[in-house]
Amino acid sequence: MATQGVAPFRSVAPRMGFVGGFDGVRGIGILMVLFNHAYSDLSPSFAGIIDVFFVMSAFLITTLLLQEYRDQDTINMRKFYARRAVRLLPSAYLCIVAWIVITVLFARERLTTLLAESAAAVTYLYEIFFPVGLGSIAPELTTHLSIDQFWSLAVEEQFYLLIAVTVLVCIRKRWMVQLAVGLAVVATWIGFQRWLGHPGPIPIPADPQNANPVARGLSLFWLSRPDSLMWGVGLAVVNSKLPDPLPAVWRRWLPKVGIVGLVVAFASMLLASGFLNETFAKVGLPYPFVPMEPPTPVQGESGIYWINFGHTLTALAFAPAMLCMARHKEWYANRALSWKPLRFLGRMSYTVYVWHTLVYFVILDLLGGDAFLGQKWRAPILAAITIVTCLPIFYGVEQRMLRVKLRFASEKEVLDLNTGKMVPIEVARGSDNPGGGSGDADGDRGPA
Repeated sequence: MATQGVAPFRSVAPRMGFVGGFDGVRGIGILMVLFNHAYSDLSPSFAGIIDVFFVMSAFLITTLLLQEYRDQDTINMRKFYARRAVRLLPSAYLCIVAWIVITVLFARERLTTLLAESAAAVTYLYEIFFPVGLGSIAPELTTHLSIDQFWSLAVEEQFYLLIAVTVLVCIRKRWMVQLAVGLAVVATWIGFQRWLGHPGPIPIPADPQNANPVARGLSLFWLSRPDSLMWGVGLAVVNSKLPDPLPAVWRRWLPKVGIVGLVVAFASMLLASGFLNETFAKVGLPYPFVPMEPPTPVQGESGIYWINFGHTLTALAFAPAMLCMARHKEWYANRALSWKPLRFLGRMSYTVYVWHTLVYFVILDLLGGDAFLGQKWRAPILAAITIVTCLPIFYGVEQRMLRVKLRFASEKEVLDLNTGKMVPIEVARGSDNPGGGSGDADGDRGPA
């Protein structure tokens, strides 16, 4: 029930439905993750794909919560959190167990660190105790890290814990626009702090290795990019205010702005490329971006660190492209990104993201692949092996969990990934693709 005397906020956007381009972006994104983690010198700024995933996830979650309230005059918190748990935890927890078993059997020197990582992961505090950028200030603490991809999962889990309640309160009090404006202000401030070389809200400790872990994590917290999630929430509010069909001026300009945004976002993720730096050097031109990304400037280095501006640029550039995909489904870029192999890889992206470091460890460390896989073919070979290895987990765990997740659906219809149409829950439960695409009630993805 709305607060007495205040009409609740109502989204006027159409139902999300099927957006194939979202899965296509996820597919490209997980390939960038696999390539970057196999050969980090390729382009450290591939890390910007996490900002894309964060914007997408926050946009979808917020949009679908607004849609649920409009349809049902409430948001079912129990079902929301049950869907999140069923969707995300089984594969992640199974991966942690697999890591522990393999470590006990073959690499016991890593066990102490792995157990600490696991405790941080299951309590959604990984990015605090093992923050992004830790290797730059305390490299000794990263020697045996095994599941460092869980930092982004922790950031998103914290977002999920807050967003449903926040949106419900803001809808009832009609504060959604104020929420969007407030988050945009905070996100702008965080981006400006990174630009100034401040990686967190508190200074980096004088002795990072022996500092309080929480203080160390907070000193690098802006490198976890919570601002990209904030931009996604703001984009969802913008979308909720745009009627269907879009006003003529939006129909005319949004595809143009969207394609520019898409190009800028992906170009941004190439700017810290060592290859580009070497190419510029060969022709005698100075390269303006330092192809490394410590959290703070290194004395004696000249040039602009990508990390100071790249995360913000990537997130903001991708926002109009995502809005165009959601509201202009015949957009040519949307159709191109809806290529079926990309969409399938996008649907696998969460499984691949969670498990890829274990596959890499087995191949490179336990089987000695690091000695014979050359730089030229290392990334594609590891990526292909990882995708094939993850197929049984995708079908045996993730697809089964999607069926369980349907028990907690808030709507009577969900998306059929075969047809791109909404179907009754009972039909979806018997399908080989039991919901869970871009229009599913949670916008799942797999970041890096």
